[in-house]
Amino acid sequence: MEWLWLLLLGFGTGIFGVLVGAGGGFILAPMLLIFFGMEAEVVAGTSLSLVAVNSISGSITYLRMGMVDKRSALLFAAAAIPGTIYGVFALSSIDASTFRILFGGLLLSLAILLAIRSTISERIPQRTKVRSGKLVRNRQFRSKRGREYEYQVNEGWTTFFNLPLGFISSFFGTGGGFLRTPILVYVFGFPVQVAVATSIFTLSFYTTVGAVTHASLGHVDWYPTFVWAGIGLVAGGQIGAQLAGKFKGIWIIRLLLIIVLILGIRLIIEGIQG
Repeated sequence: MEWLWLLLLGFGTGIFGVLVGAGGGFILAPMLLIFFGMEAEVVAGTSLSLVAVNSISGSITYLRMGMVDKRSALLFAAAAIPGTIYGVFALSSIDASTFRILFGGLLLSLAILLAIRSTISERIPQRTKVRSGKLVRNRQFRSKRGREYEYQVNEGWTTFFNLPLGFISSFFGTGGGFLRTPILVYVFGFPVQVAVATSIFTLSFYTTVGAVTHASLGHVDWYPTFVWAGIGLVAGGQIGAQLAGKFKGIWIIRLLLIIVLILGIRLIIEGIQG
């Protein structure tokens, strides 16, 4: 029955990952680590490979919907790629217990971020958005659904903050989108749906690079994990993209908060127990 659990895990992760613009690795990787007994390198490599599949799948849908800020996504991906490669090799320098503790700490930090996000309105006063600087550029386009988007992008700062996300992506196998999306919205003033779609499109580039690097070192469990979870991810990712904007984000965030909090505590306890 392992294949069925992997299929269901991939399906649920695909829906949630694309809905929140995160790729789903922050759920998939700890689940593989806790419940499937994989080594840290294999968890990171397999999870990142699946995030790449999910991101590519979601990107296709978002591109058809006309919701992606392509220029920003390409800048973000270029900034993240060097760290993505380095993160693969840095993973081999720590033991399994330390990896669990670090991963648990990352998930608890994410839980705090989600808790803060759930208390903030998606409409933020203009004064809280980072709009100053010489590299500020205007964006204006219309989605295929007829919705118009007009905002400004500080290309210098938005690109710079993507530098460490590549390392986090490959080191933990999470993709890093769970950090990018809320920062794009709450700090840099991106429209929510554009931030989600752009983050997924960004992930499709640098997670592929990281996945290839992991695979070259034998860090990917191709069967049954990649095959069955990948099938679920592709199906869930398509559904998640279609559902974007149709559900109240606050309920999605609250559910994710509970899941991430439980996984984070579990990993830290396992790491301490050794």
